[in-house]
Amino acid sequence: MRQPIGSMWAARQPRVRVPTPDRAIEAMPHHRPRGRHGLSSEQEAIVELQSLAGNGAVAWALAEGRAAGRVTSVDAIELTREGMPPADGVTRIREQTSNKLTIALTQRGIRDEPPIMRTQPPEKGKDGYTARTRKVGSIEEPMIHEWWPKDGRHELTKGSFLDVDHDWEEKLRDGEDEHGRDARVAWELTWKKVQDTINSFAEKPGPPAPSPEAATKALWRRYVKALPTELQPAGDMPNDAKQRDVLAVRPGTFFAWMWEATVARDQRGNHSTKTVPAMSPKNAPKGAMVNTIAALPDFKVPGKSSEDFVAELRAKWAPGKIIQGSKLKAGDETGKDG
Repeated sequence: MRQPIGSMWAARQPRVRVPTPDRAIEAMPHHRPRGRHGLSSEQEAIVELQSLAGNGAVAWALAEGRAAGRVTSVDAIELTREGMPPADGVTRIREQTSNKLTIALTQRGIRDEPPIMRTQPPEKGKDGYTARTRKVGSIEEPMIHEWWPKDGRHELTKGSFLDVDHDWEEKLRDGEDEHGRDARVAWELTWKKVQDTINSFAEKPGPPAPSPEAATKALWRRYVKALPTELQPAGDMPNDAKQRDVLAVRPGTFFAWMWEATVARDQRGNHSTKTVPAMSPKNAPKGAMVNTIAALPDFKVPGKSSEDFVAELRAKWAPGKIIQGSKLKAGDETGKDG
């Protein structure tokens, strides 16, 4: 069976998380079990999606929302890593997702509040008007939660077990870590880059202009030019909507492309395994079915570094383009893949 190591991402919403259909980016198995008689309908759908999916990292409002389903703001990247012990570790991981084939899982979330460039009122001096940006303080940062099964025998259902050895425990853990790092790198190259650029123009005003409007336009031009091409918003004056067209957590934005890039790891099969019958399992209950984990041909952990992987996907960006395999929907604040 092709076993999913799930990974999900969830967008942290402004205040209250809004659930999305089927938990948004729901467990795109990162190691998906293959049935004895072929792929399940879910797996077939994933095969159709191809190329970009995986141990991704997109959950619906972050790991089921933290506690009672609400996701709160944080000022620093929060990373939680949990190795789940036998005998019920895999079962407990599956409780975090609707994909009940998952054996390891990463949930990542971020609230949809990107940094937005706004200007201070232009100041009049002897040579004309000057303008600077309003400094942006703390911004929303990723929340990442990883689960993987620890070494030992995990009961999946009555009479059915999965044996995880130390080697596979480490591989599954390292695969989830890749998704977590992907999320962090994507954030650093988008929202963090924008925040730093905005704040660089808050330090001192630019050259004087003949009017407040001219000073604001000149500031906007300098700011846009200082950003990488993909992060440059349209228009000749600061506009929140135009900036969100680049930075919002919704399909088609550059931020969504980068944030969802990690989905490609699973879609390419880099985190895909299968389960096979254990050979002479020790101390197995009478009549029990005991499986172990084996790699599928494209399994690759460790894979490319997050820096290289995200850069590869970045080069394929085009306006409005959506990561194949992403389940993020328009208007959703959440999502997850397994």
